[in-house]
Amino acid sequence: MIKAENILQKRIEYFKNKEYEKIYDIYSLESEFRRYFENKEIYKKHFEKLIDTLVPESVEIYKVLYNNERAEILFLEKLRDLKEDKLINCYSKSYLVLENGSWKILKEIRESTLNKGV
Repeated sequence: MIKAENILQKRIEYFKNKEYEKIYDIYSLESEFRRYFENKEIYKKHFEKLIDTLVPESVEIYKVLYNNERAEILFLEKLRDLKEDKLINCYSKSYLVLENGSWKILKEIRESTLNKGV
């Protein structure tokens, strides 16, 4: 089984490979993400617009807390604003849950934008 913190790295890989369906699958059935994007086709439309404007570049994991079937990950996420060609650094937190033996993202919070334009 892939570790919870590696899910965030996988998401970047999926973005780079334009694999929207794999991104969709790493979210919990109970997540806000899945409530908003009810199926892969709805997310595909959003994803196609998103990759023209903003894409993740890297993730630096700072802390991982496991509590049985839950995990909390604190990390720095670096996003590229393609329209302005700027790097945006976000201090973020993801909450993950075990679903059917795999870690899935339940909730995400981008707590603050640390830096616009590097």
